[in-house]
Amino acid sequence: MAAFAMTHTPGLGNQSGRPPADQMQRMMDGFATVRRQISAARPDVIVAFVNDHFDMYTLHAMPGMAIALGDTHWGPTLATEAWLGMPRAPIPGHPAVARAIYQSVMEDGFELFRSESAELVHNVLMPRKYLWPDADIPVVPIFINCFAPPLPSWRRAHALGAAVRKALAGRGERIALMASGGLSHWPPITVDEEHPGDPLMERVLRWQIQGMAAFAQDPDLPLAILQREAEMAASGRNLVNVGWDRQVLRWLADGDSAALLALHHAQVREDAGPGGAEMLMWAALMGAMRDAPADIVMYEAVQEWMGGVGLLSYARSLARP
Repeated sequence: MAAFAMTHTPGLGNQSGRPPADQMQRMMDGFATVRRQISAARPDVIVAFVNDHFDMYTLHAMPGMAIALGDTHWGPTLATEAWLGMPRAPIPGHPAVARAIYQSVMEDGFELFRSESAELVHNVLMPRKYLWPDADIPVVPIFINCFAPPLPSWRRAHALGAAVRKALAGRGERIALMASGGLSHWPPITVDEEHPGDPLMERVLRWQIQGMAAFAQDPDLPLAILQREAEMAASGRNLVNVGWDRQVLRWLADGDSAALLALHHAQVREDAGPGGAEMLMWAALMGAMRDAPADIVMYEAVQEWMGGVGLLSYARSLARP
């Protein structure tokens, strides 16, 4: 077994040249450490706690939690190929493990929305690129809503992780667990209760309501979002909350679930931006790992990507008898 968590910033796609070289090297060194751990674990499947970015689900139908059962997933979307710097391609799934999880967690009171083939973007493709680039390991994505309030509670995400671990107990496959998302970051998204009064954000809201269909009517929207992010990064505003990032990482490393699960979404949005709720996936992994201690392999505050980049590993806990 292996277990790890990683920030999935799209900056790791086609913007890897923007941070200072020494900072980028530290990130690469961290990725290499976990890449070796995954290679040594030789997983047959990776069960991934991730969030959707309106690529599969929209404000018309946004599940709190979901699972994709298909034998083949796809990514990135056509609209994000250039943005992520990779071509659209199939990603194998693992229906047997996915269905076992689905059945078990439903019996435990988690009414997951069911999908077949998943549309995957940086939520899976950035970890895949840096942590298992040479292995076509099947992925079972479990989605937690992080962008369309009301969001699942931190306690509920943690409990989902525990239920997933229970579902996997006794199986013969070599299984790795992954959480993807976070840390503090301020992506240009809105929520359905808001009235942005900003032409770009009105276009973003249409995308969040319509999903990929919005890009047929507004094909320049991905570029417009990238331009807005570049403007935000160059504005001089502090778009990384280093103190918040380090505190949350310390709770995770110490297995302090009491502190993590006491978080409230309104305060997280204020302290860590709209992207801070992606740490729900890390809470789910913490639950799956029974609050075991973890190692903070790497943390970097990357102003050029408007966010904190973190990497966490449970390798030492898993190595203990």
